Amino acid sequence: MNSRIIAAFGCALALTGAMSAQAAPHPASSEAEAAREVENMPAQVAIKFGDLDLASQQGSATMLHRISDAALEACGAFGASLPDYRWAVRKSTCYRGSMDRAVASLAAPAVTRLYEQRRDYAFNGD
Repeated sequence: MNSRIIAAFGCALALTGAMSAQAAPHPASSEAEAAREVENMPAQVAIKFGDLDLASQQGSATMLHRISDAALEACGAFGASLPDYRWAVRKSTCYRGSMDRAVASLAAPAVTRLYEQRRDYAFNGD
């Protein structure tokens, strides 16, 4: 079974296997600078999807649901968050950017089509 994982980053999602090696940040010169760097590090949420057929309607819908849950979590909403808070996070640029980048980096045509069909309603509908 394929055990691909997608990782959610605060305001971005990316395939873990496709993440490019980035240069390590320069060492912090003070405790305050180190604290700011830690504060600005995005949250990471892994999404397993090796069990899904991303070419199918059901697999695509399940994947979008998993990406949405991870984007909500990475942007600050959790399962126990109040519904109004979860709604507000869904309307945020963090969430929308996370969803857009995750779907694009996944490169699964059926998931992309389904996301594009639902995107305008999800971000503008009530």
